[in-house]
Amino acid sequence: MLNKAILDKRLNRIIHLYDNLDDLIESLPVKLPDGAKSKVKQLIFSNKEINETIANLKERRPPRLILVGRTGVGKSSLINAIFGKYIAKTSPVAIGTNQLERYNYEADGDVLFEVIDTRGIAESSTNQNTSAEEDFTKAVQAFDPDAVLFLSDATQRARMDEDVAYIKKVYQDIGFEIPLVTVLTHVDNLEPARIKEPDQYTESKLRNIREKKQQMEDLLQELQVKTSKVIPVSTYIEWDRPDPHLLSREEQETLTIDFDGRYNIEELLDFLEHNIDFRAAIHLMMSTRIDKAVKRISKLIIEAFAIASTAIALTPIPVSDMAVLVPLQLILVIFIAYLSGADVDKDSAKEFLLSIGGVGILGYGLRTLAQQGSKFLNLVLPGSGSAVSSTIAFSGTYAIGKAAQAYYIDKKSKNELEAIMKEASEEAKKKAPE
Repeated sequence: MLNKAILDKRLNRIIHLYDNLDDLIESLPVKLPDGAKSKVKQLIFSNKEINETIANLKERRPPRLILVGRTGVGKSSLINAIFGKYIAKTSPVAIGTNQLERYNYEADGDVLFEVIDTRGIAESSTNQNTSAEEDFTKAVQAFDPDAVLFLSDATQRARMDEDVAYIKKVYQDIGFEIPLVTVLTHVDNLEPARIKEPDQYTESKLRNIREKKQQMEDLLQELQVKTSKVIPVSTYIEWDRPDPHLLSREEQETLTIDFDGRYNIEELLDFLEHNIDFRAAIHLMMSTRIDKAVKRISKLIIEAFAIASTAIALTPIPVSDMAVLVPLQLILVIFIAYLSGADVDKDSAKEFLLSIGGVGILGYGLRTLAQQGSKFLNLVLPGSGSAVSSTIAFSGTYAIGKAAQAYYIDKKSKNELEAIMKEASEEAKKKAPE
């Protein structure tokens, strides 16, 4: 079963290939003419998208979040619900304020979240030295958070006004934009409160949830708080042992879910993954929805290599366009295969490229590859017909990447790849740079 540690190893393997590109190019099962090797390397290292993707994979890190809400609103329960496990919280770290505490949330020795947990809104006036707004601003400056999660209890309508007024005060003094999401907690306690299974929520319960969401949206708009989204959630989980907070850390890590009443956590994850720093988003996906992390990384790699391929047609080079394009596509296939965990060698990547050339590439961009077959991969080229337009380079490389993803990651058969490549080619026409 794929887990974070396994995916970590796969990503590190791709990074190693990138950092040792000379060795990878030298080992490709094609005979490259003079100038082609340096051109392939130049295309990869000069491509902004490829460089950013690799840099972000190297620098992946736990998300940094600030949680704002009253005591008892369910901050720790939300963290547990996000990861689907009882997360150990380390001792607080001093951050120069008496009102805020910084924690790492860990599981199996791995930091999943770095969190600043603000004091409860109702206690915001207890500190005699500094205001809540001042402490919040200091925390933001010191912590550099990826997002602020503003939690409000959906069952406490009378307190919503105070909660929103509070978040407006502390947020408007920050001075720069940080993604802010309002999380309505405890929606499982809305009537009928006896129903805890999300798939059995009645229409009346769903209507009550929608009404609470609308109330909060109206209030935020009225007080001119620029929140990105309001997401109602239930974090209700019953663990296989009572009173988990009384257990030791080692015992907490062994807890499993007896009853899962979580609602709308997927929507919250979607928001975070698309609005926080990519380095943090990858770490979050690797810890919560690992299959999605693989797909997103694959998508970025495919698009980056497709964009890089367009430079072949736009830049004068001393060798055939195809002599540079094929090695570039071989490297793309190897990257995708390694991301999937497949232990492919360079010859296997070559055979894959040949097989999809025979099945689906004819008519979808790289006609020469299908026509020349294995001879082409040995660069026995005719004297003409080797020039490639940027559109053809992009669509062909994109289609090959999508085929590699379908075959290695999605485990599709080669018989299914023709339709996949045809669809990818049509998709590429909309994505291709002008």
